[in-house]
Amino acid sequence: MAISYRVSIKDIARAAGVSYSTVSRALNDSPLISQLVRDNIRQIAKSMGYTPNALAQSLHSHQTNSVGLVITTIADPFFADIVLGVEYVARNAGISVFLSSSNNDPEEEIQIIETFGRRRVDGVIVASSRIGPGYAERLGQIRIPVIVVNTEAQGDQNNLFSVSVNDYLGACQAVQYLIGLGHRKIGYLGANNRPGSNGLRLNGYQATMKKNGILVNPEWICLNMDESPGALSLDIAIGKELASQILKTDVTAVFCYCDTIAAGVVAECRNTGISIPDDLSIVGFDDNTISEIIQPPLTTVHQPKQEIGEMAMQMLMDCLSGRVVEDRLLDPYLVIRGSTTTPNHND
Repeated sequence: MAISYRVSIKDIARAAGVSYSTVSRALNDSPLISQLVRDNIRQIAKSMGYTPNALAQSLHSHQTNSVGLVITTIADPFFADIVLGVEYVARNAGISVFLSSSNNDPEEEIQIIETFGRRRVDGVIVASSRIGPGYAERLGQIRIPVIVVNTEAQGDQNNLFSVSVNDYLGACQAVQYLIGLGHRKIGYLGANNRPGSNGLRLNGYQATMKKNGILVNPEWICLNMDESPGALSLDIAIGKELASQILKTDVTAVFCYCDTIAAGVVAECRNTGISIPDDLSIVGFDDNTISEIIQPPLTTVHQPKQEIGEMAMQMLMDCLSGRVVEDRLLDPYLVIRGSTTTPNHND
């Protein structure tokens, strides 16, 4: 017997003693032939190890049952749960997922999306996109739905939708918690090459400090100044760099843009003999696996990452089915661990 990928409809037709068109109709459940003939041909096809030609099916149905997924980098644990969520929903629906990394480069990202479009995927999910209004025309040309995971997306084109976490609210929760512990000199460590989410988290930090009557010293805000497209903001080395700056100030606590930056701060504090949380309290954002591994475990703002991935995939499937789809904004919540405590001296 020929192995499955060599078995064709013509092979089945010869084995069944019928025409090629009859086999094709039977395998496509056509009512033009009887149920008995359909069942007999399908059984023969199964016994021969026949596998349908995905390309031929896609040409017939105008859908490939495949989607593209673009992430910033496989090195960031944030995206692992996003991918899991997307693949879970896609797998249950019989949809294949093609994964590609953009390295935080907006131009590379849009090129990947265009390549997915040329390869006839049914839609694209973009995690941590920096898509801006200038991409609207190029996105419209691929004529497939795009779901963006985060708040970096801008534009109102019909085929672009987003699912994201409320970055501003998460920042407010983190800073208010530190203030509730008694901290007044609180720093913010951010990433300039993620302008959308970084801006919202910085605004949340500043608004909460102002709400509590705390005047922010400009030296308490330290940002990664490398804005080049290929630079990865979610990096422990950046956390170390920013920590070396913030530790020269009088802050007793810091709120970090993400967990990996916070991990870099923890590492730098260890190198310089700063005790966490006794000398410095630290709060991250994301609740990645790294937040539970570092010592002490990190207090952080939790993002429901797998749920976000599942929701993005479901939104994409709804688009493809013609159902109404709206942008989604999810609320985060604070997870308290060992990296925060009351300040050990008066401010």
